Amino acid sequence: MDITEKVFQSTNVHQLVEQLSKKLQKATIIENKNFELIAYSSPNEFSFDPIQQKTILSKRCPLFIIERLKKEGIIDRLKWEDQPIRLQAIEDIGFYQRIVVSLKYHNIIRGYLWIYEADELLNEEDFALLSKIAPYLGKLLFEEQSIIENDVQTVIWKLLNDEFLNEAEMHQATNKVSYTVPDQFTVLVTSIIETEYLNILEKIKEIFIQEEIGYYLGKGTEIVGIIDGTKHHPASDKVIRIQERIEKTLTKQEQNAVFIGSGKEYSKISQIRKSYLEALEVIETMVFLDVDKLSSTFEELGLFRYLKLMYKKNISEQYRNEKIVKIMKKDAENNSELLKTLWCFIKNNCRVGKTAEQLFIHPNTLNYRIKQITELTAIDFGNVHERAELYFQLIALHYIPDYYEFYRKQFY
Repeated sequence: MDITEKVFQSTNVHQLVEQLSKKLQKATIIENKNFELIAYSSPNEFSFDPIQQKTILSKRCPLFIIERLKKEGIIDRLKWEDQPIRLQAIEDIGFYQRIVVSLKYHNIIRGYLWIYEADELLNEEDFALLSKIAPYLGKLLFEEQSIIENDVQTVIWKLLNDEFLNEAEMHQATNKVSYTVPDQFTVLVTSIIETEYLNILEKIKEIFIQEEIGYYLGKGTEIVGIIDGTKHHPASDKVIRIQERIEKTLTKQEQNAVFIGSGKEYSKISQIRKSYLEALEVIETMVFLDVDKLSSTFEELGLFRYLKLMYKKNISEQYRNEKIVKIMKKDAENNSELLKTLWCFIKNNCRVGKTAEQLFIHPNTLNYRIKQITELTAIDFGNVHERAELYFQLIALHYIPDYYEFYRKQFY
């Protein structure tokens, strides 16, 4: 029997993806409409690219990939496009070139088929096969998918991903599953860094259940909770309590493997996604800076929100603050601590007593160092704009090792 015929004679998704992968000699993945892993196959174990590997390990496409595809308009395109789409590589997120096909049944998306092209591209015959097989796959997914449309977690997922047309439809869906969106709420996201710590999500799930918090767990490495609040008891207070409970529940090793972020507090059901995206931004920032802090809120981010953008812009434009470069060079030549002193001084709003205390030096010693810095660089500590620029650069130098090395290259 021809292998193409075997593909169409497959009676379940797992059989089909195996036959299709064998036919195309490509790493192939099928996800449901929520981007959760359904089936995968490959000619050999080395054929999957890094993103596919993460998807297989966590049983779900990484959230940052989904959000980027939405930003690029690819998810919207898949809603109306029935033919296979070749997606070019997105290098800054490690997304390699691949083919994607939306799998529809009764004109409704049931899932997605992803094929990593690697070196050899698919030809017109392969594209024709994918176009022909997509509706059949959509039908199989419809028949096999166990997620019930009226399930609370599914509705919450749709709220998080803005899949409803308007607020009326949102309220209709939540009422149908007997889920009441709080009058005031914030979204809390807990993300683990390694799949070996998946048990952490089960522990947090139990806390959410005990606290009567609506949540979405899915099959990935995150659990998302909608934390309720009232006028007299804001959601932010409950977030703190939940975070404390999570911290007490986890071992020290588990605490180092998890990031917790929360968005701002809102009152409209349509703002759930906004709070969710803010919580994701908190986690993305903490991961980028590799901080040890277990949890943080969107409002606490402050300038940290823009560090990644500044880092990329300055690297690409080869920009360095020349005054900081001079100080770093002086430290390297004399084994001094002028840069550390400047960082602490500005961080403490140029307060001599507080800075000297943190550096464990006498105030006179601090004043001498500041005089050295001023003579070397002519920094005007009374200029708020100059202080802000220095502070922003020093934050990046403190938290991003690669940025520190970028500066060092200027004088080595």
